[in-house]
Amino acid sequence: MKKYTYYILMLVAVILVQTSCSDEKKDLLIPYPTDITFEDQSLGRFTFNIPGTTFKAGNEKTGIININSVKNADGSFSGFAVSNKNWRSYPWSLSPDFQPGTITNAQRQAAIDSTIFSVFTSRPNHTENYLVGRATGEDAFFSLEQPAVVEHVLVGNTSYNYLLNSYGSVYSGTLDANTQQYQITGTKVKNIQIANTSTDMYGRFNLPGPGNNNLIRLAGDEILSKRKAGQDAANAARAAGKTETVAKADSTAAYQALNKGYVKLLVTGYNNQNKTGTVSFWLAIRPGVDPANPTWNYIIGDWFKVDLTTLGTVTKLVFNVESSYKNSSGVDLNPPYFCLDGVRIKK
Repeated sequence: MKKYTYYILMLVAVILVQTSCSDEKKDLLIPYPTDITFEDQSLGRFTFNIPGTTFKAGNEKTGIININSVKNADGSFSGFAVSNKNWRSYPWSLSPDFQPGTITNAQRQAAIDSTIFSVFTSRPNHTENYLVGRATGEDAFFSLEQPAVVEHVLVGNTSYNYLLNSYGSVYSGTLDANTQQYQITGTKVKNIQIANTSTDMYGRFNLPGPGNNNLIRLAGDEILSKRKAGQDAANAARAAGKTETVAKADSTAAYQALNKGYVKLLVTGYNNQNKTGTVSFWLAIRPGVDPANPTWNYIIGDWFKVDLTTLGTVTKLVFNVESSYKNSSGVDLNPPYFCLDGVRIKK
C-alpha cells in the first residue's frame, strides 16, 4: 500500500426504502490528498542514486515536480539525490575498535555515505524512497509543472547530521571539558540505535565532518561560545579599568546572555521570478535561541511536517540550510544535508 495514504473509518446509516429500515456500518475508504512520495524512482533496496540531471516525480493526480540534481567530478553532489537507506548508527568500520585492518579511501567514503544518504528516524523508516538534499548555493530546488500551492513537505535529518550535531565526529564515554569533544581514547560506549547491549559491542566511534574536519556537537559549540563571550567581557572590563569583581560579574552576565546553537532549513517560494516568501524550520535548536519558544531544545530524529501554505502559489521551491556552527571565517561547519518526502500539492 502506498505510503502516506490514510483512511478514515466512518459510520454510515443507510435507510432501506423497501419494507423496513436498519442501520448498516460500512468502512468507507476516503484517501487524503495524494502526496508525491518518489516511489516512481527506480531504486534498489537500501541504496541511493545521484541522478546528476533534472528528474521528474509525481503524476497527474499528485502533480508533477522537476527536481534539480548535480553530480560533481569528485563524486559529491548538490541539489537532490534519491535514497531509501536508514543507517542510524556510527559506521563500525571507522571505529578503532572494529575497523577491519587497513581501510581504503573508497571504503572510508562509503562508510560516511552510509550516514549521509540515510534518514535518521526513531524507529526503522517505513517511507521507502525519499530525497536527500545538499543545499549549496541555489542548487537544492524543485519546480512545479503547473503553478500551485504546496500544502506541506515532510522533512528529516540525515543520520550524518543527527550524529554530528548530537555527539560530534568522535563519540565515546569520555568528554574533554576543555575542548567539548569526546576522546577517541575514552571509555567504550554502546553504538547509537544498536539493539545489541553486549559490552563486546561497545567501542569508540568516529565520523569525519565535511573536508575531514573534526566536528564537535552542537551543545559543545554553544558552551565554547559562551565561555569566549564571558572571557571577552571580562577582558573588556579589565581594559576599561574596572575592578576584578565587576569583571567577573560582566563575564558571568555575558556567558548567561549568549544563546547559541541551531540548524535551520529555509524554504523560499517563487512564482516565476517573483519571491513569494520564506518558511523556516528548526532541524536542531538549543534553549533560548528562539525567543518565541525559549525552552525548545532538540535535534529532530524523525519526519516532521513543514507547512508551506503561506508561500502561496509557487512555480519553484528553493531549500537552504543555515547553522550557528561556523569556523573562524564565518563559514558553516554543519553539513548542509537534509531529507525531504511527502510533497503535497493543493488541488
